[in-house]
Amino acid sequence: MKPFKPDMIITNCPGCPMFLDRWQYVINEMEGKRYGQNGDGIPVFTYEEVAGLVLGYDPWELGLQMHQTDCEPVLDKIGIEYSPEDKYNLEIRSSSSEKHNFINV
Repeated sequence: MKPFKPDMIITNCPGCPMFLDRWQYVINEMEGKRYGQNGDGIPVFTYEEVAGLVLGYDPWELGLQMHQTDCEPVLDKIGIEYSPEDKYNLEIRSSSSEKHNFINV
């Protein structure tokens, strides 16, 4: 990954983000290797999470706060608005989840 300097990794399976995201921390602890341009890790997303961001969902509604590697640098870079204060606020998420109108096809 080092020569490519990725801002994020997108996977198509739900298990891969768990493995790639969480093991960056373990590798750092065991081997002292740090990934990412600033050494804070490379955020890993599923394509569903990226689609949700593109469709305008709040990152915290999508559960991005549960990632081991902080996703805020990527959100800032691609221009996704979010509230740092609401990152772990469950009350905000439960009330805002009702605002989306879906069309059943």
